[in-house]
Amino acid sequence: HGFGNLEGEHWLGLDHTHWLTRQGSYVLRVLLEDWNGRQAQASYDTFALAPENDFYRLRLGRYQGSAGDSLSWHNGRQFSTLDRDHDAYSGNCAHYQKGGWWYNMCAHSNLNGIWYKGGHYRSRYQDGVYWAEFRGGAYSLRKVAMMVRPTPST
Repeated sequence: HGFGNLEGEHWLGLDHTHWLTRQGSYVLRVLLEDWNGRQAQASYDTFALAPENDFYRLRLGRYQGSAGDSLSWHNGRQFSTLDRDHDAYSGNCAHYQKGGWWYNMCAHSNLNGIWYKGGHYRSRYQDGVYWAEFRGGAYSLRKVAMMVRPTPST
């Protein structure tokens, strides 16, 4: 159902995002910032989440941006959590990566992981807030935002 503060850290929630994206055609933009202020972005020309009975399966279109494409590998995957394992790995990626995400085997991105202050971190698993194509899986990003909007009219 979502949580957090609209003025700061906020997660809209999978159900709300599904209901929003089923209203029409939407694009996704992901903004990333490292601990040195370097920014990058990734955009997908279509974005939708399936309903709860399909475990909010991720649907993405074509990538464009400066961050590198660390989300398309998860395209078509259902959302996994500690108690609902839908990834393609024999273990539970949400357990290893410490957060819910559209894990494949396990992740090239993990924007719901542990926020390690300072960037580079040491952990047994790649469990930080990361976008592998931008700073790698052992670098926890300072800021991330996932934003949706209706597809622009042409």
